[in-house]
Amino acid sequence: MPSSPSPALPLKVNPATPSRPGTSAGASSTAAPTPVAKAPPNPSDISSPHELTAFVETLLEELDTKFDDMSSQILDRMMQMSSRVDALEAAIHDIIHGDTMPSSPGLPQSPSAPQRRNGNATG
Repeated sequence: MPSSPSPALPLKVNPATPSRPGTSAGASSTAAPTPVAKAPPNPSDISSPHELTAFVETLLEELDTKFDDMSSQILDRMMQMSSRVDALEAAIHDIIHGDTMPSSPGLPQSPSAPQRRNGNATG
């Protein structure tokens, strides 16, 4: 006379919950997000507390996976923005120091430099 609720097994909750070692699919879900082939059952299909617990665990696992994906996307974009800001700071630094150092021979450095040379040569 087994008293375990067998209707909860077809919900395919076992791959989403790594705390259950009895399933073979639970070991493959450690590195990749949990693949959910079917949509979670409708709340109206839940008929026992065990099914409700499994349904909530499935929803929490999906929410956790989505949160991790969004977090990694946000961190990636922050890293991209950081590198763009660094490049912008370097460009501004080059522009500022490019005015004091002769970067191209075709442009005159300043109008006061030739006057000093002319003034020193005549005196």
